[in-house]
Amino acid sequence: MSNNDDLAPRGPPESGDEEKATSTPRPLTEAHNNTTSNQTQFFGAGEYDRNLAHLAEKKEREMTFKEAVVGDLRLIMYSLGFSGTIIMEGYGLALLTYLFSVEPFNKKYGIEVDTGKHELEYTWKATLPLLAQLGSIIGVGLTAPVVNFIGYKRTVLLMLALCAAFAFVPFFAANVYILSTGFLLQGIPWGVFQVVSPAYSSEVASLRMRPVLTTWNNLCWIIGQLLASAVAFGFHKIPGEWAYRIPFGLNWAFIAVLFCAIAATPESPYWYLKKHRVADARKAVKKLVRKGSEERTEGKLALMQHAICHEMKHVADDQTRWQKISAMFRGVDRRRTEIACATWIIQALCGSSLIGWAPKLFESAGMGASEALAMNIGLPCAGIVGTVASWWVMQKMGRRQIFFWGLISMAVVLTACGLATLATGSASGFAAGAVLVLYTAIYDLTIGPICYSIVAEIASVRLRTQTISLARGLYLAANLFNLFLTPKMLGMDKKSWRWGAKTGFLYAGCCGIGALYTFFRIPETKDISVRGLSILFHEKVKARKFSAQKVAELEGLQGAAASKTSSSDNTVSVLDEVVEPKIASPARVASPDN
Repeated sequence: MSNNDDLAPRGPPESGDEEKATSTPRPLTEAHNNTTSNQTQFFGAGEYDRNLAHLAEKKEREMTFKEAVVGDLRLIMYSLGFSGTIIMEGYGLALLTYLFSVEPFNKKYGIEVDTGKHELEYTWKATLPLLAQLGSIIGVGLTAPVVNFIGYKRTVLLMLALCAAFAFVPFFAANVYILSTGFLLQGIPWGVFQVVSPAYSSEVASLRMRPVLTTWNNLCWIIGQLLASAVAFGFHKIPGEWAYRIPFGLNWAFIAVLFCAIAATPESPYWYLKKHRVADARKAVKKLVRKGSEERTEGKLALMQHAICHEMKHVADDQTRWQKISAMFRGVDRRRTEIACATWIIQALCGSSLIGWAPKLFESAGMGASEALAMNIGLPCAGIVGTVASWWVMQKMGRRQIFFWGLISMAVVLTACGLATLATGSASGFAAGAVLVLYTAIYDLTIGPICYSIVAEIASVRLRTQTISLARGLYLAANLFNLFLTPKMLGMDKKSWRWGAKTGFLYAGCCGIGALYTFFRIPETKDISVRGLSILFHEKVKARKFSAQKVAELEGLQGAAASKTSSSDNTVSVLDEVVEPKIASPARVASPDN
């Protein structure tokens, strides 16, 4: 029997498979008893019930937010553990730019300027964040192969251990060269966290909780910024090197807490299923759902298996290594990759870098250093309010609508930020500060959190880690533009352009271009399951027509309310057409070489 014959979804098991198929425990529910003839082989590793998968999908779609929180409380807590790594990353990156306004830090690593104070040279202001970003790009590139080999959980634990080791470098840095090496090394695990956290959240979350758990990553980033701004303000008046060493040392506290939290979380069931380890996937799902909910466990597991089978039916059995790597750039996956990458590039170039450089912007607009650091604390507070409010907004509006109108609103506010320079003296600084607080609230109500949701949901299950890795890598590459030009635009030395708040005009134009792309290319993902998105992309539906109703319409038109398997010709109708299943063999898929 060929690989396809052995692995393809099919009807009743043959004699050689009977023992394996019957060994799988199933819930004794009425729905299951009525659908025992709708069994489908899952890569030769047992069967799953397609009707049970459809029923689980329907229940997730009809579930209220309160029911989802109660039913998925354990899942939520585990997902928050992974997202907590973003707090550490946000803290580290924000702290670096905030320390540029701390005199002991500038005295240690900078030079004396005309005013008698010390200032870090422009070259190092640009280089230090740049090296951290380059490290993140390296980490992003390593994520997909490492996760594929050892899974999400062990990858994060490994990176946390590396973080603890690399944190010694900036803590004991004797000069700016050693400091730069430390941020380059720390950037590597930070890059891994940026990919793993949204990918894990998207895979384990139910349909109703998916937007909350994916956008929670943005809130974690803001919490990290808030901690960094509070710590920088709290220690900036301490004389000597402890004004910046203590903030660096707090990284070890984050690592200790996160390591314990991640160690208790289960691996993503999707990762087990892609390795054809159904028994391990069942254990992981059982740990994610409410204790004692056997029916929910089997339904969620079947839904995951059905989503993977639907995607894998379009994949050839004899793919080479390069074909597997380049799958993101072919067919319908090419469109998904483009949208994910463009979404994150828009976020990078919409002016969000001004939030990290806020203290310098306030100083360039006329504020004192102490006032600038104090004003800066209001930005992450506004961001937290905005992100929490976005969870309610996403229940009422679609991701596409929020993203589009967010860009339009930010373009208006950034234009107002530029116009604030018309004021004179310290009034100009306070005017720019007030406008930037408003911008931060809008950004974290719309673009900031929604971006995480769109990217995580758009990517297919089969290529999720690879797609998010590429998209995040391009986001970091686009951020190089900010890292080179933002200090040049906001700096006060002779080599800087001294644009100050006028920088808002440049980013307002970028927001306008992003809004235009959003209107024509970014689709709606609200209330659409993983399988539903796969249907819409394979049917090449226009971005403006994506909806859960469109999925139902396509299924109804083609008479595929439920999947049908034909054991005589070994074909499967998973959704709307009968196709020859083309699925790679378990031996090759599970191999570390892949």
